[in-house]
Amino acid sequence: MDSPLPGAGVPASILVACWLAPRAGWGQTVAPADDGALECPALDPRGPAADPDLYCIELIHAPDFPGASGYVELTPADSPFGAAVTIDGHHRFHLALQLAGLPDPAGLGDYSGYVAWATTPRLRPVLNLGRVANGRTAVGPIDLDKFLVLVTAESDPDAPAWEGRIVLRGTSAGMRMEPEDLLALTGMVGGAALPPPARGWRRPPMHPSVAMMPGVGRLTPPADPFLPSAAEPLPPARPREIVRLGDGGTLDLEAGLVERTIDGRTFTMYGFNGQYPGPLIHVPQDATITVNVTNRLSLPTAVHWHGIRLENRFDGVPGLTQDPIEPGETFQYRIHFPDAGLYWYHPHHREDVQQDLGLYGNLQVEAADPAYFGPANREQVLMLDDLLVDAA
Repeated sequence: MDSPLPGAGVPASILVACWLAPRAGWGQTVAPADDGALECPALDPRGPAADPDLYCIELIHAPDFPGASGYVELTPADSPFGAAVTIDGHHRFHLALQLAGLPDPAGLGDYSGYVAWATTPRLRPVLNLGRVANGRTAVGPIDLDKFLVLVTAESDPDAPAWEGRIVLRGTSAGMRMEPEDLLALTGMVGGAALPPPARGWRRPPMHPSVAMMPGVGRLTPPADPFLPSAAEPLPPARPREIVRLGDGGTLDLEAGLVERTIDGRTFTMYGFNGQYPGPLIHVPQDATITVNVTNRLSLPTAVHWHGIRLENRFDGVPGLTQDPIEPGETFQYRIHFPDAGLYWYHPHHREDVQQDLGLYGNLQVEAADPAYFGPANREQVLMLDDLLVDAA
């Protein structure tokens, strides 16, 4: 969508700004880490077994502001019923921002301070949380289910939407694609250290901010190395293409072998319609389409339409909603899209192999309401995946 947005040239996908009125104490820090950056304290009332960031949002600095840091404390609002929620079931929180390293805004341009904002993944509504500064500032409350928090330099602290430079930004735990406390709160805590590799299972390195859940780190499934091969030369994988379908449209989707060159080495991998990732399927909200999936692999497969509310028989889970699609066979899916948004499709049959080798793609459902999403200068759909390649 190419509609105008205040602050052109600033990514529209990050929407939380912080207002810093000129005051004494610029540069003061609160609870700094060893490198001077602020770190989230343990705020979860359930104790150390729970994830530390459920009640604390780390604020990440923009590249131009390496000295800035902070976090957002989330305190549940008081309620006689144990949890304060809205009529829609959204939890109510009081927010407090702990900030450090924010420069004098006047030195950044025509700015008089910083403002904190909150917004949903749809970038609407946008909530002006008020002025903030180095140190601790209480703001809120808010009752958003999933949300972003942002700190920007602004010239008008009372503006209805941010227009200045983004300094810090963070996201609530509910926006991450990972379960929270699944094992920690069932008593499976401790023992998170990884034992030596065994039985062919070499553990991938974990990002320090996305650690493996406690207890899972000691699971060692039996595994043997596997990579597909081809007797004949294969075409190189093509970048994904956009397929636009209207209500009643049909797409033929073929799972097959492709060739990819990574870091100077050539691998046989999987792709949909010769693309890696697979085609981006663009449909209008409330459309119903037909997708004919043909399996050209040596393994059975199926396609799960992740996040779509559809008929159970088309959910793509072999052994539960359908039989697997055997090599050489075709299965027809009828998919209705009642909800706008961005989704993805992937196998639910040996996804540890097929998905990681390239069988996945995006679904973009255009909202019937043109104002469903906030305005943006540019829209780009990205899929991120790690490929860990051994040394040659």
